[in-house]
Parts: sequence; structure tokens; C-alpha cells
Amino acid sequence: MRRAGLGEDDLPAAMVNGSLLRRVTPRAVAEVLGLTYRADGRPVDLVVVGAGPAGLAAAVYGASEGLVTVLLDRAGLGGQAAKSARIENYLGFPHGVSGESLTRMAMVQALKFSVRIHSPCAVAGLDLSDERRPAVLLEDGTRIRCRAVIAATGAHYRHLDLAQWTTFEKSGCVRYAATELDVRGYEDQPVTVVGGANSAGQAALSLAARGATVNLIVRGTDLGARMSSYLTDRIRAHARIQVHTGSTIRELGGDDTLASIVAERSDGRRDRLACRALFCFIGADPVSGWLDGVAKDHHGFVLTDSRSGTALPFQTSAPRVFAVGDLRAGSTKRVATAVGDGAGAVSSVHAALADD
Repeated sequence: MRRAGLGEDDLPAAMVNGSLLRRVTPRAVAEVLGLTYRADGRPVDLVVVGAGPAGLAAAVYGASEGLVTVLLDRAGLGGQAAKSARIENYLGFPHGVSGESLTRMAMVQALKFSVRIHSPCAVAGLDLSDERRPAVLLEDGTRIRCRAVIAATGAHYRHLDLAQWTTFEKSGCVRYAATELDVRGYEDQPVTVVGGANSAGQAALSLAARGATVNLIVRGTDLGARMSSYLTDRIRAHARIQVHTGSTIRELGGDDTLASIVAERSDGRRDRLACRALFCFIGADPVSGWLDGVAKDHHGFVLTDSRSGTALPFQTSAPRVFAVGDLRAGSTKRVATAVGDGAGAVSSVHAALADD
């Protein structure tokens, strides 16, 4: 900092290609690196918004089938799947694959088919005034006019409404992923995983495999209600994992770093459990606010197919706007399903564009 002449008021800062950026944002870095979208006069057939498994699949299939395809994401490629430690039931990977590796391979595949990837690149809304030529509106005011849009913006992580949550989140004691980097350092440490779906089960097994002692907190009374049986069988048999069904976290203990949690059972009894890190997998809320003029359910998930009164699979109430993955009402929260959504939506895009 001294060498660059930086003070605390200049942070965060970045040095990019010899240029010093003060009070930098991801968008500013992206602009310097040439990652943000800039219109170049070339027509665009398909804009895919969101680069999780569903969006990446849509971009790959769209571009490989001849559509000029632009892929946009507010943060980075991979979505929630990129933060999964190991996906063991994805077809073609008998030994499992990390979300990070799957994302990286999908990105290379997209580039192979000339998908134009721009990230971080934030989308602000849609202009549906021309039904045959929807426009995607970026936060900087840029308009990308195209022939069809596939929305794949997924959902945001939920958190528990507890005192000190933000403090422990900032100190890194609360995490929303269990990648190799996230679980590193917790060997022989007590940790807690909260959640009852596959992502929570995968995280518990990954942490236990690294030598951590894991308390798995599940609000429901049946571990197998939302979790695949191959995970529940392994969790129940693992000596380092203690399952607490019918339980809720009521308190976080510690000063600057997390030291314990208090779990309340369904009968009201409370247990204080040692805990050095809390891995939270309790679901997410749809990122659908930017989809102006598109029908949604009361939770904000986008209605598609018969739910939106349309004939084409994955089509929303807007004729040339499609929704895939976790964003879609009634979707199955699985990586394979998301990839299938993305691929299937491209077939619907071709059907919608057939009369052009």
C-alpha cells in the first residue's frame, strides 16, 4: 500500500495491467479486463442471463445449434453448483465431480462453441415492448436486443435470523459452500451443517472426510424427506457425523470467532454444541426481480409451461422469454435437472423462432 500510495480510504484497491484502481468494484475490474458487455454491431439471437448449470447448458446448446449466444452473469460462472464440494450422482462421473471442475469444463465447452461470456455483468431488467425482439437491460443502461431470452438467474442463499450472524459471516465462520477451500482448516474441529437437502448432506460428508466432527441440524423429522438415499445411508453410518432431526439453531456463541451453537429440539430441550464453523444450506429465494412483465408465483418463482398458460416447455408468459433451473416454479433442485432445463429450453427457443 505504501509503495502504491494507498490509504485506508482507497480500499479496496487493485492493480490491473499497470493501472491503479481505488475504491474498486467488481464491475470496475471487469471493465478494465474487457469482461463487461460492449455492443459491437453484431446481431444477437439468444441472451442467457445467469451462468449456473442451467444457464451454461443453455448457452452451450444454443451456440452449438447455430444461435449467436451471449451469456451474462452478475458475479461469476457456476452459481450454487460451483460451490458444491462433490456431486456424486451426476451422470458420467462415477467417482463424483466438484462443482468447480464441472463449471470449468462447461465454460471451456461454451467458449469452444463461441459463446460470448460476460461476467461480472449485472442485468437490471427486460424490455418486452416488442414481443418478437425482447431487450435485456444492463445496469449501466446498455440494451441488448435479441430474438429470445433464457432466464437462469437461480436464487440467493437464505440465512438464519440470529444475533451475531453477520459478525460470524464476515469473519468467515459462517459459510454457504463446502468447496475444498471452504473445508480446509477444519480437520479435527467441531463444525455444524444446517439443512436437510442434498447440498447439506454432501457438505457434511465432505467435512467428515477431512476429519471434522460434524453436527448435522435438520429442521424436519425425517432425514430422507429431501435428501437422496445414497447420502442418508452414508451419513447415518459415518462415525464423525451426528444427526439432529427436528432441531433448530437458536443461538450462536463466541466473540470474534464462532465457538458454539445452541440447538433446540422439538420438545423444547436445548443443547449447546461446540462449533468452529457453521455451514448453512437452508435454501434460497429466486432472483427474479429483473424479470419485468413475466408471471411469477407468490414466492417470486417464474411460472412456465402450463403454469404460465403457454404451450412451449420452459416458456414464460412472455412469448420469447424462457426460464430454467432453480428460478422456475416447480423445478427440481438438482444439477442434472438444471442442465436438462437449459438444453430443453433451447429446443423451445428454436420452435418460437421458427416463424421469423
